[in-house]
Amino acid sequence: MNTDIELKRLRHFVLLAEERNFTRAAERANLSQTAFSRSILALEERLNVRVFDRGTRSVHLTAAGQQLVAKARQLLEQARNLVLDVEGIANADGGELSFGASLMAVDGVLNGLLPELMRQSPRLTVNVEVNHWRQLQQHLEQERIEFFVSYPGSLLDNSDFTVTSLPAIPSSVFCRPGHPLLSADAQPSPRDLPNYRWATVQLRDAAAKRMQALFGMSANSPLPLALTSNNLSLLREATLSSDMLLFTWDSWLQADVAAGTIIDLGQKLRPALPQKAMKLDFAIIQLKDRTASPAARRMIDLIKGAAKNAPSSNRNRP
Repeated sequence: MNTDIELKRLRHFVLLAEERNFTRAAERANLSQTAFSRSILALEERLNVRVFDRGTRSVHLTAAGQQLVAKARQLLEQARNLVLDVEGIANADGGELSFGASLMAVDGVLNGLLPELMRQSPRLTVNVEVNHWRQLQQHLEQERIEFFVSYPGSLLDNSDFTVTSLPAIPSSVFCRPGHPLLSADAQPSPRDLPNYRWATVQLRDAAAKRMQALFGMSANSPLPLALTSNNLSLLREATLSSDMLLFTWDSWLQADVAAGTIIDLGQKLRPALPQKAMKLDFAIIQLKDRTASPAARRMIDLIKGAAKNAPSSNRNRP
């Protein structure tokens, strides 16, 4: 049997099974009765089995036809669903999107964007993995996600990836209101910071040497890290309950700083730290030579638009 069966012939098969009359079925198919009859005959030839018994006044399904008509309906329904799925994917209206984001991306960029994406793509299923950039890189290479938004790490110089840089994220060093550095008569200096233990989400790979120079430390001196965690609540609690200094991006602590619960120590240091030193690199990372799905392109456009329209006072903060 030739398994290359045209869907339109299956539709004609179902129509005739429903109408049991060639004239009425042909009208529903918008065909002449002659063309419709040829379609049914061609189907039976393809199937190598008779599916209708023709009478002078009516048409009846054969035993074989009765077994096949339900399967034909099921196949036609699957074909209709496939068309809807293809249209949804092509229009970024449906389908599935999986991408990754760092904590910094979730807090600083994705806020407000996911509801907008869901508004624009109401039938889309979105999977967001929140993780460190190294784990996100691994999952991108395994093609478990289409892209991720994060600090780019060493991927800027890796030819296997396409890295789209975004405006750097303002960062600073924070402490509790009663910290000893705030009680001194003189303003705190960057060279005072290594005298206290530090907390951070995760320091960048190339950060150690730069921070050693920035805070007047010798090249062989280890950074005074006491706590690294991807739990922001834990970092905040440790900062409020100890003399640890918290190195992180600004946005997630804005409410605390405004309320005076946490102090932005970076703004009080003299001499002031260089503007570039107080910003964190940020980028969209994709596998090179991969075609992004329409949904991924829509989300990436939203991310780029949000980054471009971010208040300049936030991006250029010293």
